[in-house]
Amino acid sequence: MKARLILLLSICLTSSCAEAQIKNKEIGSFPQQIDTSEFIYKNKLLPIPLIALSTETNWVFGIGGAYIFKTSKKDPNLRTSTMPSLFLYTLNDQILIGLGANIFLPRERYIIRFENTFSRFPDKFWGIGNSAPEGAVETYTFTQFYVNPQVSRKVRKNLFAGIGFELQDVFKIRYDSGGNFAKDKVLGIYNRTSYHVLGYSLLLTYDSRIHAYSPNKGAMFRLKYSNFGQVLGSDYQFQSVDVDFRRFIELRPNRILAVQALGQFAFGDVPYRNLAVLGGSMMMRGYYGGRYRDKMFIGAQAEYRFPIYRRFGGVAFVSAGQVGGSLSEFNSSQFHYAGGGGIRFAVLRREKLNLRFDVAYGNSVNYYVVLAESF
Repeated sequence: MKARLILLLSICLTSSCAEAQIKNKEIGSFPQQIDTSEFIYKNKLLPIPLIALSTETNWVFGIGGAYIFKTSKKDPNLRTSTMPSLFLYTLNDQILIGLGANIFLPRERYIIRFENTFSRFPDKFWGIGNSAPEGAVETYTFTQFYVNPQVSRKVRKNLFAGIGFELQDVFKIRYDSGGNFAKDKVLGIYNRTSYHVLGYSLLLTYDSRIHAYSPNKGAMFRLKYSNFGQVLGSDYQFQSVDVDFRRFIELRPNRILAVQALGQFAFGDVPYRNLAVLGGSMMMRGYYGGRYRDKMFIGAQAEYRFPIYRRFGGVAFVSAGQVGGSLSEFNSSQFHYAGGGGIRFAVLRREKLNLRFDVAYGNSVNYYVVLAESF
């Protein structure tokens, strides 16, 4: 959420959110060995009421939250599972409802992830490509239902193989019939009021991160292949390959250098809402999410994370990225750049679950308030 004028965030923690008392003083992590006979993990429910104002949405009211738990309460090496949820309503009559999960089963033999969202949301469109002009912006409205469950199984230490299912229904599409959607005959929008895509994904993940939410060391590499076909019931036939690499280096105690490289490559008849986007709260902060769109995206970001005082920490970050219609369109002189900084508040110290407030500049100044790190 880019709150440009006023952003008021109040955190209400119930008694069940209180952190369990442990003898180990290492904040945010478990030692490799611990006397589990004296330790029982306490699950937590974390509600977060939200009030915000932005030029895109007018006043925003809602509630977010997360259920923080472990599937084995006495396993100190098992990473913490999270089920986040969100409900937002704006005075522009926009609605966003979301429910997700990142669940580590005992001994991490299986990892279950899913993302379910419903949104009714106006958005902005500047055109397709890496050089879409600022003055070409127009608005459109859509309603979307999205489901994406994934299951991965450990095949050896830190290596997981998995499969996923993806369903996206886009309907009640409204746009300016005399604008760029019509001029460019944008697939999935032009001459349509709805469409849906259905497909499957194959996943291969290497993950040696010590913590899932704010790692202090280790790496993650994820390769995802997705296939959407008319034989599966999709309105469009296309494939995509996503490559995500993350590395975390502890330069000094509690001072972390985090880097990420991301590539998204789609081939075939890719509808508009499935195009790769540049911008948003995760990658290329400082650009409106979707400021640039095309079939492919490449980008990288680096972030330095450091403590400030007790529960408060700080970050500084930079990023670069571009979109293109094919691999041959990428050019070293066509990157867009962004940078900024932010404050972190440790909502749950031991799990290293942070509330982040970022200020970033790309093609404009943007603000972000999100539970959990960007990567």
